[in-house]
Amino acid sequence: MKTEKQAELKRASITVEACFIIPFLTAIIFVLFCLCLYLHDRSLLAASAAELAGKGAGKKYQTEKELEEWLNGQALGLAEGRLLAVRELEASVRVTRTEVTVTYTGSTPLLGGLNVREQETARRLNPVEFIRGRKRLKAIFQEGKEKRCANGDKL
Repeated sequence: MKTEKQAELKRASITVEACFIIPFLTAIIFVLFCLCLYLHDRSLLAASAAELAGKGAGKKYQTEKELEEWLNGQALGLAEGRLLAVRELEASVRVTRTEVTVTYTGSTPLLGGLNVREQETARRLNPVEFIRGRKRLKAIFQEGKEKRCANGDKL
């Protein structure tokens, strides 16, 4: 008789323990799931910012104003519809003569409100200026070399 009662008490104690453990485990799984959604959106925004900055840097012959308008039109469309948790997304683009900077900011209501800010910068290179600059440097070096040879200096 005592063994039946002990077995019954053992089953009841397992039920009581499960009442405390299961909500705790459920909360941990929920927090991990929310963090996964948040990290997914952050990586997606970082990739979108890098892609857009690269596209802008590749358009070397547009003025800063034209390029900034075009990139602003592309910015929200690139990330829109692919985000899982981020809401209130804003995109800003800054274009100068030498670089393109794309910034995404937003927030998510998960876990009390997490904020996201991702920024990427790409340099705008002008190959014509680079080649001309190299030719000028080469000419200056050649002149110096010729002057030293005329003076009898060894290289």
